[in-house]
Amino acid sequence: MTERGEIYNHNGKATAANLSSRDLASKFAHAIGEFNWRTDYLKFCQLLELEPGDYADEQYRHFQQLAESLTRFNAESPALMIDQNNCQFAIRNSQLNTRNRLIA
Repeated sequence: MTERGEIYNHNGKATAANLSSRDLASKFAHAIGEFNWRTDYLKFCQLLELEPGDYADEQYRHFQQLAESLTRFNAESPALMIDQNNCQFAIRNSQLNTRNRLIA
């Protein structure tokens, strides 16, 4: 059974995301934001082993857009997306396991 949070979302309803997904989403958004705040273009290129140029410029712009976009969500929204993906992944694995047992 998944543990649900006790935080309320924008419409006053209790959150539906489990605590581990919300924690993961919050930590990811915070880490990206901090990295964006503390890192300049050259450090970004060095970390990702990119040569400064058109491709690196494009990647850096995408990264900055990601960091900006993540500030527009509370942790609940991406956590719900993580939960949905985990649920679909579990269903696919279950279906594959059933199929493999039938074939064997």
